[in-house]
Amino acid sequence: YLRGIQTSDANGQVKFTTIYPGWYQGRATHIHVEVTQNGRSLKVTQIAFPESTTAEVYGTGVYASRGSNPTTNSRDGIFADSLSSELATVSGSPSSGYTANFTVGLAA
Repeated sequence: YLRGIQTSDANGQVKFTTIYPGWYQGRATHIHVEVTQNGRSLKVTQIAFPESTTAEVYGTGVYASRGSNPTTNSRDGIFADSLSSELATVSGSPSSGYTANFTVGLAA
């Protein structure tokens, strides 16, 4: 569900439009990412979201009926040791939509 493949531009950038992800027990809100080149996996990571943004989204619209995610980024065992490198920079609002920026670093 909500899976896709994107090809980067000449600068290695990808842009996509999606919905804000839901949540499941035991994990903070996140999106999985895999970077490949010529069919070879170069990096697998996850994108975390700021707690303030997640709370704002989950308090509105269809998200409100499910309620807030009880697992914060700091309590998520996957993000506990690497949150700073997996946290998206997010701007916007529930009414206007959000823009998230995330950089995936690759070893040369």
